[in-house]
Amino acid sequence: MSRISREAAARFALRSLTAGIFLLAAGLLLSQHIETLQWPSTLGTVERVVLAPASDPDDSRSPGERFRPQVSYTYEVDGKTYTAEHVAVFDWIYRDRRRASEYLQQFDIAARNRVPVYYDPENPEEAILIRHIPWRRLEVMLALLVLVILPVSVVAFSLVDLIRGGRSREGDHSRGRFW
Repeated sequence: MSRISREAAARFALRSLTAGIFLLAAGLLLSQHIETLQWPSTLGTVERVVLAPASDPDDSRSPGERFRPQVSYTYEVDGKTYTAEHVAVFDWIYRDRRRASEYLQQFDIAARNRVPVYYDPENPEEAILIRHIPWRRLEVMLALLVLVILPVSVVAFSLVDLIRGGRSREGDHSRGRFW
């Protein structure tokens, strides 16, 4: 086994630290989701459903009109009535009205419908209607790729580079050689 160079060890440490930050972000998002899975539920009533534009149609930089479901609902916990507007743990934006509408229909969210409301037992004002994460959404797949798969791959590559004594980039004189 070859001797490990200081430069290779420094690259490994820097890459591992960066990957750790990305994995920490993924862990925080996942813990937020897992926390809501523990929340109790009660029945609530959907008061209002609007598919509001999420982008400015007059903005030339905008990729077209997008929509965000805006839902208002009431529910009761320990004899006290609350009103909330969060639909899910993470707010999703949809390319068109049809997709946003299908998302709400999938969970039977329509005005005057009775729906399960999941609330934080320590702060009943915090509530959501949907605990499910749509794993097939492009944003979710990209987040998984960027926050988990890519950092793990970088650390694996760096470990191989470290074991080889930092020779993986030998002869590379580009600006990012240290990285």
